[in-house]
Amino acid sequence: MTATASIEFGTSRIDYEVKYSSRRKNLSIAVHPNKKVEVLAPPGLSQEEIQGALRRKAGWVKERLDWFEQMSQLAVDREYVSGETFLYLGRQYRLKIVYGTKRSPVKLRGKFFEVTLPRSMPEQDRQEAVRRAMWRWYRAHAQEKIREIVEHYSARLGIEPPEFRIKYQAKRWGSCSQGSVLNINLRIIMAPLSQIEYVVAHELCHLKYKDHSAAFWDLLRLVMPNYEVRKENLRRSGWQYLL
Repeated sequence: MTATASIEFGTSRIDYEVKYSSRRKNLSIAVHPNKKVEVLAPPGLSQEEIQGALRRKAGWVKERLDWFEQMSQLAVDREYVSGETFLYLGRQYRLKIVYGTKRSPVKLRGKFFEVTLPRSMPEQDRQEAVRRAMWRWYRAHAQEKIREIVEHYSARLGIEPPEFRIKYQAKRWGSCSQGSVLNINLRIIMAPLSQIEYVVAHELCHLKYKDHSAAFWDLLRLVMPNYEVRKENLRRSGWQYLL
């Protein structure tokens, strides 16, 4: 059974669809990339209760809707051609493809990412070769930089540095698994260091508190007093970090 409705949030209107399921015990809210807001609810939950829950989460819902709107406007396919811009640690660099006798690893030279391809490489293979080279470079540098940050903030929290993995993720900047493994989004290496530190410290605090309780935020504030500024900067800038 489904139903549609809307609520007012400031000067905006949030349209949403309610899906009832006998398998659900609690209400949950999802915002999808197509900017559809979906409320999953157990049978018998009143419209007033649903709207109350949605109003409490309206700020978060609007934030996600704005994010997906920005992404839809900017999310063009990468071409991996000379002149295209890429971010690394918050700074912008242009891609420069040069041709030589053999392929060589990506090099960061001044304001350029330089990728060398063999002259003999067929033209139809070049885009994919550049893409693979850039992803390898980003992954290697993310691994190194995030390891440093994990070790630093683990020491501040008085814990052993946990295992972490670098993964490409469309929606989340980070997560902490049930097995206490941190998953960090590869794209975050494009952000300034302060935002990367926020994501890592946030996930490390989940090793002690799995939820977003007051105790969790108090712990994060203890190790990162200005986390709210960093969080807001990531919210505003995250749409730029595209690979």
